[in-house]
Amino acid sequence: MNPRPRISVVIPTHNGAATLPACLQSLRSSSLPPHELIVVDDCSSDGSAEIAQQFQCCIVRLDENIGAARARNRGAQTATGDVLFFTDDDVIVAPDALAQVAEDLSAPLSAGVVGLPAREIPFHNFASHYKNLWMRFTYLRLPRERIGVFDTTVAAIRRQVFLELGGFDENYSGASIAEDTEFGQRAWAAGHMLVSDPQVAVTHCKHYTLSQVLSTDFLRARALMLMRLRKWGQPFFTSVPLFYQLAVPVIFAAVFAGPFVPLLSVVLFAAFYALNASWLAYLARERGPRFALCAALFQPIDVLAVGAGMLAAMIDFVRGVRY
Repeated sequence: MNPRPRISVVIPTHNGAATLPACLQSLRSSSLPPHELIVVDDCSSDGSAEIAQQFQCCIVRLDENIGAARARNRGAQTATGDVLFFTDDDVIVAPDALAQVAEDLSAPLSAGVVGLPAREIPFHNFASHYKNLWMRFTYLRLPRERIGVFDTTVAAIRRQVFLELGGFDENYSGASIAEDTEFGQRAWAAGHMLVSDPQVAVTHCKHYTLSQVLSTDFLRARALMLMRLRKWGQPFFTSVPLFYQLAVPVIFAAVFAGPFVPLLSVVLFAAFYALNASWLAYLARERGPRFALCAALFQPIDVLAVGAGMLAAMIDFVRGVRY
């Protein structure tokens, strides 16, 4: 049997003092202790570095705010373990998550592992649960092997592979949007085995309002579409279900047909909900019929925001924008 890999945990933080203690406590309570906890302080002003010191972390201090992609790369360069486990400062890692990662990577062909968000979150509002359950739903649908997805909410990869691939693309600036997905694409295209493991679970303590869901989905759709256009002609992997991809043009057609051909609009709206039936049924099972009904009312607006993000990306790409 291969020895368990040494796992270096890398956490970027920028003014994350409110959530960082719970994150670090969860990792210090892990059934498999990490080889090292690396906190990259991305020029915080709220004492985040001092909190990390209390948990005996290795602290990488940055003199300027350089964004999540670069911060994670600096942490990876500092790491001495065999495996890099990436997470965020607002995430609570399950006690057995690191042990499960170690087990998954005991197979020599496995290069990385991607987990998923847990069912429950410490919030009670609709928007937070809607967003969390969407991420969980899409990741549960992934194949278990050879995925082209990497989500730094909870993902691990062999350090050697990460460095060989050049780490995260530092053209992505600011808060995390798509640099992890782009990295997953490169790893997959290079033939590295990334596996999806639902047993590697975390609680993402991120609160959303409805407007934040819409703005996040707009920005992410724009970033992913720009990536798709940059990589046009190359093999492409997406975690976005086919039904959702089809739902985008359908809802736009339904809205635009409304004033001119009302009957066609009704038919298209029916098609939209038929496409989303599996997602809405999942919500009904997880949170009940009332929640699913609220989601059904919100879903067209959210998908329109996604479509607007895709359209913005196409316009920007024609203008020469690449990120």
